[in-house]
Amino acid sequence: MTLRIPLLFMLITAMLSGCAASGPVPNAELAVIEHEMVRDASGTTVVRLTVKNTGTAVAELAEVTVRFYDAAGGLVHTATDSVMNLPPGETWEFELSCGSAGCSDVEKYTIDALAGTSSGRL
Repeated sequence: MTLRIPLLFMLITAMLSGCAASGPVPNAELAVIEHEMVRDASGTTVVRLTVKNTGTAVAELAEVTVRFYDAAGGLVHTATDSVMNLPPGETWEFELSCGSAGCSDVEKYTIDALAGTSSGRL
């Protein structure tokens, strides 16, 4: 019996060591590669964006939020859009509009881009 316990211990140790992650977990990362604020034909303030998945995994959920501000720094409006299953290296082109009173006074904007994968990142 004494010989079987060390052998069993070695077998379990070998099996468990194969379960450990062998490298970094692939992840999705978004980069905003182009953006511009324009006023369309009807006078609506719009931010046109191009976002790229620069990570090594599919972005199962890619979400971008634009916050529109007036000249004094007051928040005028927040707009969010998302897309599912953005592969690594692929881009997503879209626009977000300011849709509330005061949008004609927008002077600045900020962009937040988040990517989520099955590993739970977002």
